[in-house]
Order: sequence, then C-alpha cells, then structure tokens
Amino acid sequence: MPVKASGTGDGRPPYALAAVAALVAVAVTLDVLLGGPLRHLDGRMFADGLPPRGGAWHLWWRTVVNGGQYWLVGSLAAIASVVAARRRRSPALLVKAGIWLVGSELLVRGTQVALARTPPRTGHDLLFADGVLSYPSGHAANAAACLLFIAAVTGASRAWTAAAHAMAAGVAVAVVTLGYHWPTDAVAGWALGLLLACLGRILVLPRPPRREGAVPVYDTCSK
Repeated sequence: MPVKASGTGDGRPPYALAAVAALVAVAVTLDVLLGGPLRHLDGRMFADGLPPRGGAWHLWWRTVVNGGQYWLVGSLAAIASVVAARRRRSPALLVKAGIWLVGSELLVRGTQVALARTPPRTGHDLLFADGVLSYPSGHAANAAACLLFIAAVTGASRAWTAAAHAMAAGVAVAVVTLGYHWPTDAVAGWALGLLLACLGRILVLPRPPRREGAVPVYDTCSK
C-alpha cells in the first residue's frame, strides 16, 4: 500500500524543482564553457593529485558510485515501470517510460560527446577533446534520473523518496571523492538527472485532477 506524500495540492505537476535543476545545469555549463570561478575551483580540487585508490574509504565510495551504473539503475527503472504499468493496466505508461529511459540516456551521452571534457586522471582540463566523456558525470546523472524516477513510478513514501535523493547526492559526491570527475561534472550531472526525473514524473505519470477533499500526493519533484 503506497504511502502518500506532499505535493502542490492542486493537481498540477510541480515544476519548481525542475526549473531549479535546469537553472543549475545551465549556470554550471556556462561557467565551464566560459572558464568561470567554478571551473577554476575544479583545478584546485586535484592540485595535489588524485585521491589514493585503496583502503576502506576508497572501497566505501566505490560501492556508493555503483548507484550510478546505468545498466543497474536503468534496469531497475525499467522493471519498476513494468510493475507500475501492470498494476495500473496501462500499456501507455510502459511505452512512455521506455521512451523516457532511452531519451534520457541519449541526452546525457549526447551532452558528454558534444562537450568532450577531459577527466581529472588526464591531468588536464580541456573541452572538445576527442574520446573523453567527463562532462556531465554520467553516474551522477543516471543516479538522480533513475532513482528518483523509480520513487515516482512506484509511488514511494516520503522516507523512500528522501532516501533516493540522498543516494543520488551520494553518487555525485562519490565521483569527485574517487577522482573520476571534476566537481562541476558532478553538480551538472546531478542537476541534469534531477531535471530528467521531474520530466519523467510529469510526462509518464501526469497528475489526475484533484478531487474535492482528496489528500495531496507527494512525488519526487515536490519541494
């Protein structure tokens, strides 16, 4: 039995968080393209070299970062969509979820290919370099997009939705802590994933009109 959570309370999809996520993604991308202060801070992050690759600390973050593996969270999102479509007896939901999954991954990969930023391991911070896919972080984007979409499509409780947000944020932290990505890669990936999750919630599971006296339902894109 799904637990209800907060929303706007008027039956309209909540756009506020999606707008904030889009603003963050655009602002960070412009900063990176223009060589702004955030990009300068990226260089300072690994000025003394990459983090050591060993020990319990490294093992912990290696475990956390797996939450952004697309084959894992994407598969879980697909399974959750199948279950939700069967419960709702809605083949259309499954079709829309499939389109969202494919479209989201194409958008993330397309952005990585277009900007082609070098990762910290190269020792350089360059854009439009062939064969590299550092910006935005795919792990951070996949975690935020898929984990929060799963929470939405399954009608997760407030506690589980908060856990999904925490896990997505943890993956964004992990890719920087492990030295896989620059901090701006992680922030942009997290913001893009959050935006995609909100779009998935709006497009795949549109809110029904509010009935008089109905209790508002919480979702991943609520404040």
